[in-house]
Amino acid sequence: MIKQISVLIENEPGQAYKPINVLGEAGIDVCAVSVGDTEDFGILRMITRDNNNAVTILKKAGFTVNLTDLIGVVVEDHPGGLANLLTVFEKESINIEYFYSFIPRKGEKAIMFFKVEEIDAALDKLKKHNVVLAETISE
Repeated sequence: MIKQISVLIENEPGQAYKPINVLGEAGIDVCAVSVGDTEDFGILRMITRDNNNAVTILKKAGFTVNLTDLIGVVVEDHPGGLANLLTVFEKESINIEYFYSFIPRKGEKAIMFFKVEEIDAALDKLKKHNVVLAETISE
């Protein structure tokens, strides 16, 4: 499983910059990021190469931080690669709450991050289809 850092931010201009900047100044590499919003606040979701230090640094800077388990899945980075993977989710009735990607270089494999309702059951179903899981983000 992959750990995702979620940071609550105000739904105002420039608010995503603050936690990202704090991490950058600390030398933490953010390799995947997603932002969702509501009327009152936003959620900055990210995967870093050093989540433990990132969480410590963000909390020390005053941010509200949460860690969430995601499924990291390796997918072919070509047209139709994601569709092929999503076919497995559909066949196995795995409900996806949200997902986003990390594509290290064009033409290689990408990593998709999935938040699902029942993570252990989803992992079992994906393994049954020989889906390659990403356990960490390597450099």
